[in-house]
Amino acid sequence: MRKNLLIIAVVAIAGYLVGVESAKSRGKNYEDLRHQLERLWTDPEARKSRKRMAKNARKSLERARKNFLGS
Repeated sequence: MRKNLLIIAVVAIAGYLVGVESAKSRGKNYEDLRHQLERLWTDPEARKSRKRMAKNARKSLERARKNFLGS
């Protein structure tokens, strides 16, 4: 029993250390991704597209509500 517990503890510690190293190496990629998302969010064409999609979603919701309620 002790041996199994020791093996589990060693594997857990090794997994933690590998995860920490992996997270450190991804730090720069996270910043790049954040900047790309920010640029996409502030793009005028993307804003127009989001507005258009929201408008279509509202219209679809209203149509579905009318069909469901029968009014």
